[in-house]
Amino acid sequence: MLSPDTIAAVSSSTLPAARAIVRLSGPDAVSLAQQLVPGLPSGPGVAPAALIFRDLRIPATIYRFRAPRSYNGEDIIEFHLPGNPLLTQMLLEELLAHGARFAEPGEFTARAFFNQRLDLTQAEGVAAAISAQSQRELDAARRLLAGELTLRLEPITELIAQTLGLLEAGIDFSEEDISFLSRSEAASRIERAAAALRDLLSESVRFERLAHEPTVVLAGRPNAGKSTLLNALAGRRRAVVSAIAGTTRDVLWTPLKLARGSVRMTDMAGLDDTDAPAGPRDVRADIEQQMRRQALRAIQSADVLVLVIDSADDRPPLSLGRPVDLLVRSKSDLPCVASVPGSVAVSAHTGIGLDRLQAALDRAAFGGDADASSALALNSRHIHAIQTSLEALARAEAQLGDRGGDELLALELRESLDLLGGIAGRVTPDDVLGQIFSSFCIGK
Repeated sequence: MLSPDTIAAVSSSTLPAARAIVRLSGPDAVSLAQQLVPGLPSGPGVAPAALIFRDLRIPATIYRFRAPRSYNGEDIIEFHLPGNPLLTQMLLEELLAHGARFAEPGEFTARAFFNQRLDLTQAEGVAAAISAQSQRELDAARRLLAGELTLRLEPITELIAQTLGLLEAGIDFSEEDISFLSRSEAASRIERAAAALRDLLSESVRFERLAHEPTVVLAGRPNAGKSTLLNALAGRRRAVVSAIAGTTRDVLWTPLKLARGSVRMTDMAGLDDTDAPAGPRDVRADIEQQMRRQALRAIQSADVLVLVIDSADDRPPLSLGRPVDLLVRSKSDLPCVASVPGSVAVSAHTGIGLDRLQAALDRAAFGGDADASSALALNSRHIHAIQTSLEALARAEAQLGDRGGDELLALELRESLDLLGGIAGRVTPDDVLGQIFSSFCIGK
């Protein structure tokens, strides 16, 4: 994928803006830029200059980065100019006319990988940061870009590599009466490596999960105040409300912006304590059965289940068939008889407690402690490689238990090691590299 060409692309938004960035990288970047910028800085740094081409004189700021200490290990010139899309397109066409080639998607970062300025997980962190839609996604991308996954994997791969080295040394000296690694020590090392990989998986979250908008379901008895609460949180009349129980028939949802991201706030029909009575069925009974089935499906699929209790209702809390994440006592502005430990008291009419409820919803949807919010995020490629590596280690342990040959044991350890090395890009096939970098924007 790496070529000796000099490449160019617009690296900022193509929409009108105060400033735009056109990036030039490669062996001829400096000489090409000198043809358009008479006052190009002689060394690395930043300086104001004028871009002169096509009878135009455009004020710009020029950033010069010298190889090998640039972002991608090559000479890079960045032109920061007024953000008129026509000007940036004209400048790009001028650079192409002088010998540059239009950059492929992700090619700037791909060159950083091939020039060993970034490993593959850090390159994926760049892509994740560009596409982040929430603070949680951006924080996870930053940790990946900082190389945290590689740092977590290094002691594990070192342990497997040392075990493999000792095992292969024993194979080389199999005809001699020399023991480099006992089978009990090999089993201990393999189990330690496997346990560390399992811990890494259990302590991490999926990037796909961060991009998922959590579903928050409001459940409770009829007339518990769920629809009024939904409208109060949404700031608009999303659900029809009435003093008559059973007004809500369908499952309704509205987006709700919380401190750390958006959730799908869902309202549904109220549930009573018993199933619909058996006996002759009419249209109303059929409708109620459908409403109940819809509500139960919403409860089971909820990321966060909120049980809403009428503060004037002294009955025991409704059983929903799964743990409740948050208890809310509605209508707290009215005389209260319900006392539920750990619940949040709110009044949709007066606004009492809504701020506390939003904070509680944020904790329930996005994690309540620093450790959870700072968990390392893995994408599907990382997870597949780690899981497959664990399978190879399990086969290696089986070889030890069956008193299998050291050659087969070494083969499984080598496969595990290669899979983990592939995460950082040390032994990654070209087709995987192409797939990763093709997902980038042009100019990155």
